[in-house]
Amino acid sequence: MRSRVYLQSGFWEKLSENTSREGIRTMLDLSDAIVGSEVIADLSEEMISQDKFLMIILKQGRYKRCDEQYIEKQIETMGMPHKTENLCATYMLDKKTTECKTIEDKYGIVVLDSTSIYSRNYIFKGDGFSLNKKECYSRRYLTFKNNLYHPCNSLIIIDPYLLLKKKYESEEPYYSRVIKNLESLLDAILPLKLSITFHLTIISSLEVPDELRRMYEKIRKVLKRIRQDLSVILCIVYISKGYNKSIESFHSRHILSNTYAIDSEDGFELFDNNGYILKNNPSVSIVFPRMYGDNRQDITKYFNWISSVKNYINEAPETYVYGDKGNRLFDLIQP
Repeated sequence: MRSRVYLQSGFWEKLSENTSREGIRTMLDLSDAIVGSEVIADLSEEMISQDKFLMIILKQGRYKRCDEQYIEKQIETMGMPHKTENLCATYMLDKKTTECKTIEDKYGIVVLDSTSIYSRNYIFKGDGFSLNKKECYSRRYLTFKNNLYHPCNSLIIIDPYLLLKKKYESEEPYYSRVIKNLESLLDAILPLKLSITFHLTIISSLEVPDELRRMYEKIRKVLKRIRQDLSVILCIVYISKGYNKSIESFHSRHILSNTYAIDSEDGFELFDNNGYILKNNPSVSIVFPRMYGDNRQDITKYFNWISSVKNYINEAPETYVYGDKGNRLFDLIQP
């Protein structure tokens, strides 16, 4: 599976005008990032033949030429059901930064212009970064939230212990703990509002599958409290905490969106704002794999996890899934 990139010729022309070290470095990094992607662009043959960076991008990738109005039409029809894949694509447009930001906020997608690209190179450099759980909250997820803008319109949260009741907890503290932890996480990640429906799938263990409906209603109340203006399709998926290989499919923790992936070996309490986390565990890694072709390890891992979740939901007993099974991220996986 390849990532899809929509590229307007005007974007590239303006980017090429910056012949400074920063400009050339940016084009090199960008060329490397999308070389394996499916690139849809309104580039002329003359423009390609005269630009070595474009030749690098298109030589190894899958290139499709379109007319000047095609990309604009894709944006205009973004909210239609058959445009699901476009809601996971990356857009490089010949527009002002404010116009691109409006599109991002409307659909939860990455939209770059020839000016903002310099401050947002973390999206296409592929290096990722880490959050140390021992750092105070202001230097943990808040850094990601405030300094590294990350629009999204869909989310898969995989954490076997996120919704799991501890043995020593009574009924009410259990739900209070769950809602508190999950609320911090969702409040940090979810957009304030979108013009389309947000897709949210949560995979975790529970004491028994019968808890699914009650947990679903609890999370619905959380979503209504923190995101009144956001329409959300929610699905809660149960996995056994036992070791039955025919049932349990997940152990590590992951958060997957249409723009980034977060991995953690020991939970997502770093989303909470309780100050220092005094645990002797490794940092949490965050990468933006969506602009890379299938020749990179991070994009391969990204698609493998989405595929695993999709297959598990399709194969799980009906009592193990509550809510809408659909998530637009599943449409990235070919049958």
